[in-house]
Amino acid sequence: MHDPIISVIVPVWNSPGLLRRCLDALEGQSFARDKFEIIVVDNGSTDNTADVARSVPGVIVLREDRPGSYAARNRGLQHARGLYIAFTDADCLPAPDWLERALTAAGQHPDAGVLAGRIDLFEEGEAEGPVFTDYERLFSFPQAHAARGNCATANWVSRRTVFEELGGFDERLKSGGDRQMALRIREAGLPLIHVPEMQVLHPVRASRGSLVQKRRRLSGGRWDRTGRPGRLLRVIAVTLYDTGRRLRRAALAPGLTLRRRLAVMRLTVELSMVATLEFWRLFRGQAAVRD
Repeated sequence: MHDPIISVIVPVWNSPGLLRRCLDALEGQSFARDKFEIIVVDNGSTDNTADVARSVPGVIVLREDRPGSYAARNRGLQHARGLYIAFTDADCLPAPDWLERALTAAGQHPDAGVLAGRIDLFEEGEAEGPVFTDYERLFSFPQAHAARGNCATANWVSRRTVFEELGGFDERLKSGGDRQMALRIREAGLPLIHVPEMQVLHPVRASRGSLVQKRRRLSGGRWDRTGRPGRLLRVIAVTLYDTGRRLRRAALAPGLTLRRRLAVMRLTVELSMVATLEFWRLFRGQAAVRD
């Protein structure tokens, strides 16, 4: 293949079924296949994830044993040849025109630091209850506020030169490295642009356990991004502030009955307590969870 226009980087860890589905979506892009490359970075899987990636002709498979998706993305960046870098995750389903829309947006915003596409949630399997999907739809992936640094690597496109000039993601982080990177890009004077036409689908976390797991991971990322002194008090203060904002948003959520609003508010408080306990665990010297 001649040098591609776009390099798509997909980090993955022990998710062969999800990866297969993601790769099928990428292979089905309306954008000419010889104009983009797919780089899968196996982040130390212990199952047949890497074999699934290798089974797709033309997919470049790398391995990064240092745990963390940001280390995996940096590994992919080292090998990417595209003029543009597109990130998505193994559990995502890019729309058929995802890359085509991205290239159009890149032409319209040639100075953009990040093109942050729309992330729509979809349900699969049986949910434990409506409160979990309500919570996810209210608070997950606020890409519309990309200008504030809310740019998730589930749907992210940048010029490769942005990373060459500013460096890659902070590999110490298990979560929150995409926001940190986006803010570095913004501080360099490059705009963060929301592109709703660039669509990626992401499954809803429809159980208490999956939301608790996610909140612990996000809390670890916040902890690692927060400097000393007074780290514990600072992260708890930010969590309390965020909890208050979420309670207000849940109370005013359109389309939900009073009962469902109250259920989301109760879950919001419960997850705030999960975060506080996780901060205490980290304060005692334990490591942030990976997933």
